[in-house]
Amino acid sequence: MPERVDLGPCAAIRHEGDPARCAVLLPGMIYPTRAPVLWFAREAVMSRGWSALEVLGEPGTHPEPVAWERECTERALEAAGQARVLVIGKSLASFMAGLVSDRDLPAAWLTPALDQDDVIEGLSRAGQRTLVVGGTADSMWVREALPDNQALEVLELPGVDHALQVPGDIPASLNALGEMVKAVARLADAA
Repeated sequence: MPERVDLGPCAAIRHEGDPARCAVLLPGMIYPTRAPVLWFAREAVMSRGWSALEVLGEPGTHPEPVAWERECTERALEAAGQARVLVIGKSLASFMAGLVSDRDLPAAWLTPALDQDDVIEGLSRAGQRTLVVGGTADSMWVREALPDNQALEVLELPGVDHALQVPGDIPASLNALGEMVKAVARLADAA
């Protein structure tokens, strides 16, 4: 059974799996970890045996969203203990790319804010395998801004927006979700 964990500024849910491997899931600005992209990313890593720690909440409901996300990220990484950690974050969570790179952790950034210098700089320092997933219909997806870093694996999805959907096209949206899930599962296998 999943267990609720108090991290101080936020709560989390710990999902059972290999205690030596823990995926830490971080929400987007108004995109909780219970929404489809992060839900299925969690399912992908758990299908590979990983445990998961899912940060609850929406940073956009807090006066300083990035500061809230940073504090929750730090607390979640502490709560993961001695486990090998894989970070999976949506959108605003990509502002934590520098923090994650500094801790030398692998990561999956789903619809990262590639229009923000802090995110690009954090990605440039990644030393562990880092998956970056976005769509060509997302105004925050600026592929040419991605740093030249061999640690980065890029999955660009044609016609997909910031929610990793193709508006009005359910089959195409499900296909995009499936491609993301496969990429996250490959990352979990390699991390």
